[in-house]
Amino acid sequence: MHKLLRQGLVLQLLALLFGALSLPVQARVISDLYEVVETVPSRGATDRAAAGSRGLERVFVRVTGDAAIGSNPNLQSLLPKAQQLVQGYRYTSENNQLYLHLSFDPQAVSRQVHQLGLPMWPNNRPGTLVWLAVDTLQDGRSVLREEDAPELFSVLDAMAIERGVPLDFPVMDLNDQRNMPLGSLWAQDEAAAERAGFRYRPDATLMGRLLQASGRRWQADWLLLHGGRSYAFDSNGGSLEEVALRGVNQMANLLAQRYAVRPEGQDAESGAVIVELSGVGSFADYTEALAYLQGLAQVSSAQLLSVESDRARLALVTSVGMRNLRDALALNHKLRAQGHGDPIDLSGNRAPLGSADNPLRYRWD
Repeated sequence: MHKLLRQGLVLQLLALLFGALSLPVQARVISDLYEVVETVPSRGATDRAAAGSRGLERVFVRVTGDAAIGSNPNLQSLLPKAQQLVQGYRYTSENNQLYLHLSFDPQAVSRQVHQLGLPMWPNNRPGTLVWLAVDTLQDGRSVLREEDAPELFSVLDAMAIERGVPLDFPVMDLNDQRNMPLGSLWAQDEAAAERAGFRYRPDATLMGRLLQASGRRWQADWLLLHGGRSYAFDSNGGSLEEVALRGVNQMANLLAQRYAVRPEGQDAESGAVIVELSGVGSFADYTEALAYLQGLAQVSSAQLLSVESDRARLALVTSVGMRNLRDALALNHKLRAQGHGDPIDLSGNRAPLGSADNPLRYRWD
């Protein structure tokens, strides 16, 4: 299993090494949310059923964004029936250990999420660039690089798979060292993060400073930068790996809270939101933009209202709040938010954002 996880990490590292100057860290469609690998003692039906239950719980963590979803009573009754949702399976063996590869049916899982009234985190997820610094009792402070701590980066990669969050790490060449010196990283300098992240263009940036407080006690301070906001939190653990894993886990929780679509009636706002798209200069542009909007999990339908020159107005029917909708739209780098006015009509009232008089304005690049 360790080898399987490392293969993905090696591919990621090669991509960074050979494409770091041009490859942006952007929102990605996660294609393997419904696939898990479980260790099993045998190929027997009983062991396969038990592995299926464990695997289905892991899938629900990924698709709902809720790390504690396994304790949900409704899900507990579904887990023993996990094999009904399995789309396919196969066995592999490595170092005398048997592994069961399970693939769950995405549509069947989605139906169960809906029927159970659980949140659904769409598979288009923000790519996060992670900067790490460590302060140990023996060596003091330093920037953490993969070649110096391969086991740490391996477990972080495993956590990224478990939570369905794409993580990337800076290559830490001379460019990165100049733009993000140790002092700036330890101070969690937001200006330095923006400067150093320019070459990667991440959707989110996570900066962590991990401190060894004693031989068996570690603590860490984290700062997540995303969508013009910052989120500070901390974590504790008995090892460097544990404290780092807890930090990434909390980061995933924060992103899920922002992007997961919750069933109607759970703090949701229903209604049509008017969006004005400029830069729609051809039918191909229009069909591409409309297909994207209609494909958003946050949008029930997208209807064209009018077209004038290169501007199109659409009505989006959504069951999420305005902030959640704008967060979702921001994940597509072809959509560039334009300045939103706050017009006042003749009666002195301000037109609400997303209304016909004050639409959400984006440019389709």
